Amino acid sequence: MPGMYGADLALASRELRPVLPILLATGYADLPSGVEIILLRFGKPYTQKQMQLEISKLLV
Repeated sequence: MPGMYGADLALASRELRPVLPILLATGYADLPSGVEIILLRFGKPYTQKQMQLEISKLLV
C-alpha cells in the first residue's frame, strides 16, 4: 500500500461497503492526523489469542 496508511484503506473500503467489519492491527499509537474513522484496533506485537479475541468482537 505505498502512499497509503491502513486507516486510508479502511476509509476506502467503507466507501464501497459501509458495514464491513474492520480491525486495524497497528504498531502506531495514533491514527494519522486528519483521519476521521472509528475503528476497532489493537497494537503490535500481539498474540494469536489476542487476535482471536479482537476478531470475535467484530463478529458479534
